[in-house]
Amino acid sequence: MYTRHICVSANEVIADYSPENAGLCHMLSELDELCAADGRKAVSFSQINGNRRFTAGDHCGFVCFTDGTLVEILPHTDGSTEDARKMLCAEFCRRCGYEFKPSGLKPDMNFLEYFISVFANETMKIIKSGVLSAYASREENMTSVHGTILFSENIRRNLVHRERIYVRHDVFTPDRAENRIIKAAAKKLQKLTTDPHSSHHLNEALSFLDEVRLPHDVNAEFSRCINTRNTKKYSTILNICRMLFDKNEGTAFFGKYILCAQFFKTSEPAGDVPQE
Repeated sequence: MYTRHICVSANEVIADYSPENAGLCHMLSELDELCAADGRKAVSFSQINGNRRFTAGDHCGFVCFTDGTLVEILPHTDGSTEDARKMLCAEFCRRCGYEFKPSGLKPDMNFLEYFISVFANETMKIIKSGVLSAYASREENMTSVHGTILFSENIRRNLVHRERIYVRHDVFTPDRAENRIIKAAAKKLQKLTTDPHSSHHLNEALSFLDEVRLPHDVNAEFSRCINTRNTKKYSTILNICRMLFDKNEGTAFFGKYILCAQFFKTSEPAGDVPQE
């Protein structure tokens, strides 16, 4: 959960390098190194006439650091901060396939909170329509025969406990790749939001997905997702999850001091603000 919010426009100064900003500058240094490594200019360090500072680049979005600082970088426009934020949110919606409605962006909502609200709303939409389940093979000790008896394993495990039978059987469960990815994203975003509405939706979603395991490797789960007519309703939510977890998507940053970060170039020309 963030405790400090810094909002600047693209190419504006985020922080001067000073003893007072030592902690923030240390974390911005890591982000600067990550930007330099992959060519995405979200922040950069410069020194001119003895003045050392960190400046926002041409990639807009947010980064939430481990000390609770949220840095939000908005597109540079001739309009207001609200107009710039609408432009950024519209670009995010275009990328994930969500219909942008300016009325969904509350006056006190930053881009991080809007990002989380879209995820939470899409998750609840899927839950209300019914999450997909699939058959999965399970091996366990039971008191009656269900499925196939695994004789060698049954002898090894139940030589003394004759009342039990070790079997392999299929169960119909919501524990499938798409739902595991959603659960991992909900757990991640739940720790960041300060919005009561989003927090309520995320808690409700996690409660509903209680039977679903948290994945050990989220990226590996994407390859297990099946694109069919039935999974079409997962399209938007999985696009958001890819932005969160998939390094190949090119929007997320991962580092020692970074809890969550999303940066991308906006495609709207400056001054062109989406209207209701």
